[in-house]
Amino acid sequence: MAMLAFVVAAVCVSAAVAAPLAKQESNCTFCVSGGAQTFRFDLSSLPTATFATTNGYSIASPCQVADPPEPCVEVRDSPILQGCRSLGSLANATTTLLSPGSGNGGFNITMYNGSNVPPCGTTGYRSLTMSFVCDKSVPATNGPETTVVEWPSCHYNAVWRHPSACGAPVSAGTCAPPIPPAPKPESCDTCHPTWKPTWDMKRSTILYACNSSGYHDVEEAISYGVAVYDWSNGKAIWANAKPMTDEELLTKQAEMVLAADPGIPGEQPRVWVYRNTIKALNWYTSVRVKLDNPAYAGWFYRFKDYKGPQSNHSYHVPACTYEKCSGFYHDQEQTPEYPRGDGSCLQECDCGVAPCGEYIFDHRNNSFADWFINEYMISNETLFHKGVSLGWLDDSMKLTGPTEEDTHFINDTGLSAAEMQASVAAYQKNIRTLQKKVVSLGGFYWQMIRGQVPEIRNATGRRARNVTTAECVAKLKEFCVDSPPMWGQAQLYQVDGADALSQAVQYTSEFLLTRGPYAWLGFGWQGCSSARRPRPAEWDVDYGTPEGACKQQSGTNTFVREWTKATVSWDCNTGTGKIDQH
Repeated sequence: MAMLAFVVAAVCVSAAVAAPLAKQESNCTFCVSGGAQTFRFDLSSLPTATFATTNGYSIASPCQVADPPEPCVEVRDSPILQGCRSLGSLANATTTLLSPGSGNGGFNITMYNGSNVPPCGTTGYRSLTMSFVCDKSVPATNGPETTVVEWPSCHYNAVWRHPSACGAPVSAGTCAPPIPPAPKPESCDTCHPTWKPTWDMKRSTILYACNSSGYHDVEEAISYGVAVYDWSNGKAIWANAKPMTDEELLTKQAEMVLAADPGIPGEQPRVWVYRNTIKALNWYTSVRVKLDNPAYAGWFYRFKDYKGPQSNHSYHVPACTYEKCSGFYHDQEQTPEYPRGDGSCLQECDCGVAPCGEYIFDHRNNSFADWFINEYMISNETLFHKGVSLGWLDDSMKLTGPTEEDTHFINDTGLSAAEMQASVAAYQKNIRTLQKKVVSLGGFYWQMIRGQVPEIRNATGRRARNVTTAECVAKLKEFCVDSPPMWGQAQLYQVDGADALSQAVQYTSEFLLTRGPYAWLGFGWQGCSSARRPRPAEWDVDYGTPEGACKQQSGTNTFVREWTKATVSWDCNTGTGKIDQH
């Protein structure tokens, strides 16, 4: 049905002459010319919420600016966002009727002058069409269809069925110029930490660590500026505790590292630890005590029509394991199990009253939201513990269900489309609130590191790329200016273990050439292993502090940045970097 509506809209756009947007009153009323007759569409009854789509877009009424799923540094003026990217503005729009000469079918609003970062299509700017389809059978609360279609390239199409899209004839010449919503300025107060920046090379390295067989090697941890610990760290130990003690083991691991190197006062937290934002993992004690207490039943999603042990095989995932059952929805996608699972128990696994599993938090519950932010995420084991911050905050809620969960979540819980929209909106609201509080308390976490990095290094393997001279020059011209905008966000330069040593100078040169005040070079998720990651000697050198941003050498394709103890350069002709120590 969504594709049919899109095709109808697309055909009408091409068949009808697009008139300049005639009227958009403050109450969201549009007047659209249909030749001899003009039709009035009052969209003021559209829901005021921002809707998430299944393919990563945010959609609001055309009289609003959509809210992004996360803080943005870009100025936004569009009712449809692709992440933080505006796709078109009501200030530059045209309208057409879906059914020529009639308001009974609905109408299109085509908006132009969307983002040109990076340039896209023949004009360089993105554009969009919102097709409002007359449908008196749906309620006034009905939202847009859940997929945005890009066709042709760099033009985005959304369909919204609604009773208000049924037009009424009005007299010609009664329509005034549009009043587009005011753009929303950049509001990213969570894009970088508040602690004192470090330019020290060793302290600017980061390691996402995991040793599932036991505690991680502290000596390796303190060779990096930040050690980030995964939930699977020490799994062979905590999975066999009765009950499981993952949360406590992470705290003990952090304290072992801090005892060896507490970090620099006033600078970045030394150790970052894992939490999950949507999965209620009951091998964490703080989650288990809530899940096992009936007073908090409203904090977790339930199986549809659960009737006890007899419902065990009624869903796509089991409700029971051995002697334990739970009516709260859960799967075992990444769960310790007996005798084998994602972590193996030597006897039946013990996660308390309920079976071990990936249960799901319900962010719509207000009392849950308070606990989630102020006790679970921000606690004596994280930001209130000296030297510790949150680390990898895993997973999220999408319209299709929780990420990395069994794909039949919606079927097994019986949630409606409206309930899923509310679930996504509540989740995003809580994450935005959490991020602001984390930063205000001097913390940060992995998913908040969203700054752009140049990626000028030719690479093979998992992140293979072949950068041309022109691409290299264009990219470095963006970075090699006074106070490049990329420095407004924290940056992560990830290294591939396969070529970390052979490409050590290139990794380090790119980092030193373009990094901002909050930046790390190092390893993201590389799996769980007791083996050390390959660590270049270049990361233990003192290069001093930068004397400004990089600059292009006149008449060349070489870019240079001066540090107090080194000169760093990158030759785009050869695709190589160099570090000359003073």
